[in-house]
Amino acid sequence: MNREMSPTSERVWAVIEREKRRDRLVRRVSIIAWSVTGGAVLAFGGVTAVHVWRLVQFVNEGVAPWQVVVDRVMPFIAVIGVLGLLIAVLSTVGIFLRLRTASLSEIQLRLAGLEEMVESHLELHEH
Repeated sequence: MNREMSPTSERVWAVIEREKRRDRLVRRVSIIAWSVTGGAVLAFGGVTAVHVWRLVQFVNEGVAPWQVVVDRVMPFIAVIGVLGLLIAVLSTVGIFLRLRTASLSEIQLRLAGLEEMVESHLELHEH
């Protein structure tokens, strides 16, 4: 049974395809942004590790107190904490938005299917 799609179904499928393209674009931008963020965190972590290593040598020689090491590490710990919070919030929002988008698409498809059923039912009764 090969039926042509109704204009409503075509519009619904066009909207769904447009949303899929938008999702792919957002996913690509997200991957690039997270890659840059990961690189920046690694670079910051590397610089911090070098500084901490040098400060530990000074502490072991008795030139500097341990508080200097802690003071140097705290900004990196704060950055990692903020980044973790950001990831948690964004992923939670993303999950809710995806659930909502999936539900709306499903509703649109069901409505288009119902409209086709009603149209075909009306066509049968008209003849």
